[in-house]
Amino acid sequence: MVGVSDHTVPDHVRGAFGVADGPAVPVAAGSGTGWLVASPGGPVVLRPVADAALANWSARVREEMDVTGLRVALPIRSRDGRHVVGGWRADRAVPGRAEARADETIAWSARINAALDGVERPRLVRRPATRPWSETDLFAFAEAASWDGDPEHDLAPGMEDRGTVFATHRAAALLGATGLIRLRRPVDPGVGSGVVHGDLARGLLFDASTEPALTDVVPYVRPASWSAAVVAVDHLSWGTVDPGVLARWRHLDQWPQMVLRAAVFRLAAHALHPGSRPAAVDGLQAMARAVEEYVGDADA
Repeated sequence: MVGVSDHTVPDHVRGAFGVADGPAVPVAAGSGTGWLVASPGGPVVLRPVADAALANWSARVREEMDVTGLRVALPIRSRDGRHVVGGWRADRAVPGRAEARADETIAWSARINAALDGVERPRLVRRPATRPWSETDLFAFAEAASWDGDPEHDLAPGMEDRGTVFATHRAAALLGATGLIRLRRPVDPGVGSGVVHGDLARGLLFDASTEPALTDVVPYVRPASWSAAVVAVDHLSWGTVDPGVLARWRHLDQWPQMVLRAAVFRLAAHALHPGSRPAAVDGLQAMARAVEEYVGDADA
């Protein structure tokens, strides 16, 4: 990992959260990067936030969250009581790392999403009216397009904003999303939606010596089975689970269609995100082929 100087975290942020002036060590923090620093109360992860409102929401939820057998990374308030200071948040560091445990994470998703049932719904923008889109906007737009839109049409403005229309790996991801949409079918309206976690494959950490740990809550308002499907397609795209994971969880509500929508979401997000890596597209395409085969067989 590339080294980061002690000055990566602004001094006023360190002071607000009461952390020491020592080294700031880069660590994985959900889908982004945080900085591990010392504090009188123990190690802290400082992390820049893309959306202060959602960061505040996540902090409030984690302060109250109680799931038996699960550690939750508790937020730290600043000296004046804030959860976000100058675009940064602070959380107690929890030991563990993301591991190739797709089935175990899917099992945990049911308990985590049950704990989120009834929490205050966050402000979520499905289709932002202004451009350029923020990072939060592009994930929201990609996810909305996977449910009731057309990725090729709906995502074009965001790709043009970033000058990425002709980037080969982005075009390949968009083509994969468009190809899968033809298999989309209506979802049973009896399958209820609520606040669910949309990034558990990155956000649930494992440690051999203690319980799993949840580092964040990334909210979407969808069926709980969609949250599980996102875990499955993430691990398929990383090559950390076999395609049989799709059949193993077929008892979940509307599973083939949840898997389809989760796959289109991740492909669309790759097409839009400025930090997408060309090396990731091979795994995404392999995932898309597995999903296409599974959903096609389910429709037959």
